[in-house]
Amino acid sequence: MKDRITSAKIDPATGRALPSGVEYRGKGQYRARKRIAGGERIHQTFSSAKLARRWLDTTSAKLELGQFQDTRPLERQTVHELVGRYVREEMQARDNDRKGHIPAILQDEIAQLALVDLTATAVRGFRDRQAEKYSDATVVKRLNLLAAICQHAIAEWDVPFAKNPAAATAVKRPAGADKKRNRRLVGDEYERLLEVMAQSPWPDDVAFVRFAIEQGTRREEALTLRWRDIDFDRHSLSLGKTKTMHRAIERGPEIRPLTPGAARLLRSLQAQRKSSRPGDLIFDIGSKDAFSVRFGRMTKKAGLRDLTFHDLRHEATSRLARIYTNPLELRRVTGHKDIKSLDRYYQPHTEDLAAMALAYEKRNKTD
Repeated sequence: MKDRITSAKIDPATGRALPSGVEYRGKGQYRARKRIAGGERIHQTFSSAKLARRWLDTTSAKLELGQFQDTRPLERQTVHELVGRYVREEMQARDNDRKGHIPAILQDEIAQLALVDLTATAVRGFRDRQAEKYSDATVVKRLNLLAAICQHAIAEWDVPFAKNPAAATAVKRPAGADKKRNRRLVGDEYERLLEVMAQSPWPDDVAFVRFAIEQGTRREEALTLRWRDIDFDRHSLSLGKTKTMHRAIERGPEIRPLTPGAARLLRSLQAQRKSSRPGDLIFDIGSKDAFSVRFGRMTKKAGLRDLTFHDLRHEATSRLARIYTNPLELRRVTGHKDIKSLDRYYQPHTEDLAAMALAYEKRNKTD
């Protein structure tokens, strides 16, 4: 039996000679072998000699045209393993994604696929399953995260995807999910917000909100600030951990200009403190999750509809734009990764833009 499998040149099923490079391995098993660059052999088993020969012909043509890609690494690794590596090596500073979006990918059936089976069709199935349970915006974030993982694997780990199977060009995103949020404080809402936050059992809550408006930092950035991070003489603050730090070109903490309003607020807080040692946290508001719950309750109490703490970053960016009219300078203050991201947060009131046009016309009006 062994001799027939390894040396037979006739196909027992048809009585015909086997094609060169095809070996009969048993009933319904025909192994095709081909030598590739470096002298290494690749092989694949088929149910008929005809299919085996077709694979040989296709592989030979790809080798001759320089289009052949060895997919064996894709067969040996699963989506779960790829995502796990990305989390360990590239997502140490992205807590929200690690705790929210990554588990959703790993718990879906797509995670069990070998990378060779991670096709645009498989990703579309993932998209549709997610859409049954989550908002369009959440689905888009998870698709974009999966696409980013695949792109990183191609560029940095030499994973031989022919193309990114989760890219927006391959898998359509839910329509309308990319609409930017445009909640701004209007009328006396800011005063009402400060008034209700002053009633919080955590005294620093109101200062934390004021700082968010004056400086435009993200919640986690402000929450981790210590007095040693503030340089009043140089009018700057130092952030050791930011959302976009993994993209930073320069090493070390991110240095941002300290706005005058934020500086006055911090000096006032420092004067009130019994202790403001360099290592002390500036704001004592408990955990970020507990603060978010309090903020939601307080805004509801103040009658402020559909207002999240992150909306204050939109408010701050739009206010700071009046001072920093150059978008590149504004981006250095707010910490946005690029102009496109900044544009999502800059949401001027229509009447303010109209007033600017009227003021310009008045200044340049000739008799």
